[in-house]
Formats: sequence, structure tokens, C-alpha cells
Amino acid sequence: MTQEFTMVEFDTATKEPSRISGVPGIDLTEELGCKELRPRVWYLDPGDTMVRHKQEQQEELYVPLAGPCQIRIDGELFTVPTGSAVRISPDTPRQLINTDQHQHAWLIVGAPPIEDDGIPLISK
Repeated sequence: MTQEFTMVEFDTATKEPSRISGVPGIDLTEELGCKELRPRVWYLDPGDTMVRHKQEQQEELYVPLAGPCQIRIDGELFTVPTGSAVRISPDTPRQLINTDQHQHAWLIVGAPPIEDDGIPLISK
């Protein structure tokens, strides 16, 4: 049986800012050579906010790595403790925010692995 795997240490991986919100993250899709999913790690300092958005096709899994973390889902704010996960369907609006005094870190995995699938939503 052939075993293929790749590994990345977050501390040594390249962090790039989001092209829309500027929040730093690690594109694990490229770092790990993923073909069937699109994982990223996002780091939100106190006061940081990601852009409110939905996805065109991707279902997403949100896992807090350093939290508890905060996410707004369809207008409602949730605190998500570490040791838990949230699945969000493509059409559901979502937004990562940090109103705490500690850094939040999220592992977000989207499938299928479509590049730039997010659709920014303008708040009214």
C-alpha cells in the first residue's frame, strides 16, 4: 500500500494577508499540495474582522485552533470554543470577527477546492 502525505508547521509556513481584509493567513492548499479540498489558517488579532461573505460553491468547515473564537453566521454572533467545529453551507453569509483581547486562529477547510470562491457581501 502506498502512503502519501505532506506536513507543514504553522510557525514556519508563509503567512500572506487576505487580498480583501488584510488578515494574515496560511494557504495550506499550496503548502500541503491538496487536490480535493482547500484548507487555510487565518489569524485574527483583537479588533480584526474578515469581510462578510458567502461562497459560490464551497461548503466550509470552521475549526477554532486558538480561541474561543467568534463568527457571525447569517447576522447572528456565535462564540465557538476550541474542540468544536462549525459547517456552513455555500449560500449562508459568514464573517470572522475578534472582539476579544487574545488572538483568534481558525482552520477553515472548503470543498470543492475552487480558487477565490468567496463572494463579498456589502452590509447595508
